[in-house]
Amino acid sequence: MQYAWTYPLYLVAHSGGYASIVDPEDESQQYLVVLTSEEKALDFMQQFGILGAPRQLHNDREFAWLLESLQAPVSKVCFDPDPLENDVNAAWTSSVESLLGERLIIDYSPWNYPVYLLRQDTGFSSIIGLDGEGNDVVVLCLFTSREFAEEYLEASGDEAVVEAFETMPETRQLMESLQEEIVAVAVDPEVRESERIASHCMSVETLLSKYLIRA
Repeated sequence: MQYAWTYPLYLVAHSGGYASIVDPEDESQQYLVVLTSEEKALDFMQQFGILGAPRQLHNDREFAWLLESLQAPVSKVCFDPDPLENDVNAAWTSSVESLLGERLIIDYSPWNYPVYLLRQDTGFSSIIGLDGEGNDVVVLCLFTSREFAEEYLEASGDEAVVEAFETMPETRQLMESLQEEIVAVAVDPEVRESERIASHCMSVETLLSKYLIRA
């Protein structure tokens, strides 16, 4: 079974870089330590007397940037290690090359995933706005955190369910299916004094052509 993880992932800052473990089978190479929860990261830091706070990686893009910045002798990655004398004892290991070439999907999304929409009986929550010629247009409400979505839902009084979209391909597919109904996406809209405010909008056309694509 292929190893899978969810974000955020955690790194441990140490000696001007990030914690790594010497490969017991080849001491010329090292494993970057990656932890899959904050609790595991803090336990690792306590075990080895490392002070500070772990750094979070929020998506494949950030993970790839970090991996591309690594220098020799760090050429591998170990997930959730519990090192023994002659064993990294990790949940899973991989080469940096394999992760970059086969596992990480890099895209130009203007937000981190998951993102959240409000599903109603008639579709997804949206705002009616005006285009440059004064015509009504429909703008989809998209939220970058569940908290923002729930705050908007409470303030608006709408009946809806918060629905998460975990990946770029999933989000792109949704935008493609809605592009005849909506012209833009409002990112983290708010309700102020009973008025729905969309301060940050991006056209669906721009999202599909420039952002919701793989690098």
